[in-house]
Amino acid sequence: MNTQFALLARFGSTTIELKEISQEFLGITAKTAEQKAKACDLPFPTFKLRDSERSPTLIKIEDLGSYIDEQYQSAREEWESVNVH
Repeated sequence: MNTQFALLARFGSTTIELKEISQEFLGITAKTAEQKAKACDLPFPTFKLRDSERSPTLIKIEDLGSYIDEQYQSAREEWESVNVH
């Protein structure tokens, strides 16, 4: 199954609020994720639809899907280097 399609089905939108995925996919609190987003220190870009501190920080499904796929590919390559004979 395509990762982006699965995320789209799960979240029902092409954009997701950063706070919704910070714990599950990044292992950090929403507050830490916001701080990292402001410092451009996340593994994918974030944005706001309005130039306001109160606007939610968003990410695109495509970027989260690519990040997940990249993490998986890296782990698979490491696993294969140890387990493939």
